[in-house]
Amino acid sequence: MYTRNIEKAPRSVVCSGKPTFGDFRGIPDYFDIRKLKQPFSLMKLPSFITDSRIRTNLSFSFLTDDYLGVAEIIDAHYFGFAEITIWEKESARKLSYRSFIVFRKRLIPYKLKSGMCKSLRTKRRFTIRWNYDTGNFSAVCRLKGDSVRPNTYFSFSADLHDKTCAVHTSVIPAPLMRRCAAVHHCAPVLKGTLTGNFFVKNGKELAANVHSLGFFTIRRSYYRLRLHSYALTVLGTADNKNIRFNLYTSNQDPVDSDLYNENVLFTDGESTPLPPVTITHPYGLLDRWIIQDTENMIDLSFTPLSDTVRKESILILRTEYHTIYGKCEGSIRDKNGELFTVKDLCAIAKKKYLRL
Repeated sequence: MYTRNIEKAPRSVVCSGKPTFGDFRGIPDYFDIRKLKQPFSLMKLPSFITDSRIRTNLSFSFLTDDYLGVAEIIDAHYFGFAEITIWEKESARKLSYRSFIVFRKRLIPYKLKSGMCKSLRTKRRFTIRWNYDTGNFSAVCRLKGDSVRPNTYFSFSADLHDKTCAVHTSVIPAPLMRRCAAVHHCAPVLKGTLTGNFFVKNGKELAANVHSLGFFTIRRSYYRLRLHSYALTVLGTADNKNIRFNLYTSNQDPVDSDLYNENVLFTDGESTPLPPVTITHPYGLLDRWIIQDTENMIDLSFTPLSDTVRKESILILRTEYHTIYGKCEGSIRDKNGELFTVKDLCAIAKKKYLRL
């Protein structure tokens, strides 16, 4: 059975200019990868050049009885971008809100044990805060609508000390040992409120108190000049257990991806490191995807239902992001050999192209 050693989390993901590679339980104090020695060549370059190749992503996903949502926040040093998308599970209808955040030196903090990510723009207000010492987590978002999108509000909280909440941190080469990517996952059970004119039934606006599954990820990495990546996040219930898992692959996967990767499965408070996967869509981007490994632990298919596309082109900078809602089916196995049958679970797939 495939496995990776899980060790006690270090104080920092970078110590004395060198990455601390591995998989860790617990939470490092510092999540800063800027102080690596010579990350790009044998010649030492100024830090403002090497630091410009670092990008940080924060993703918060939630699943209720009727809706699936994701808040994706990108920190590119002095500016940021946020996109919040909510889908109705039954019909795949969606709401998407976007916001540029400028003149912010640090949108996603370097301290991991406690932190806050927020934007106070009048039409796009959100605050995501966490504190692993006290066990508090909250995500509050107030989105002002327009002629085609209604006002939307959600507020969720979670107890990070609850036994059903699990965390997992990975530090992996990107793709060489001189550079690294640090990834932190947290899988809490949420409670809160989701309201808005979009959520109307029989002419009445819903303002429901909901219990839901959450998935929270921070990823900080050195990037190549051209990046192609695929990611799949799945939330739901399989064989009477709450499961959440995240699968990721890109053109800067570590050379030894069996030893170092960020794929992980959460089942009722237990985490399982997963093997590297191959994600393909041989019938087209909006047709069935196939996700498999070579260890007989992952055999999945993903059927897209709704695609949200974001394209930007500024001089030599070009980005193309696809955030796709769909359903996932197949099977996945945990570290104890227990097989979970995945049937009609909600999933968010992401296909990204970035040219710096």
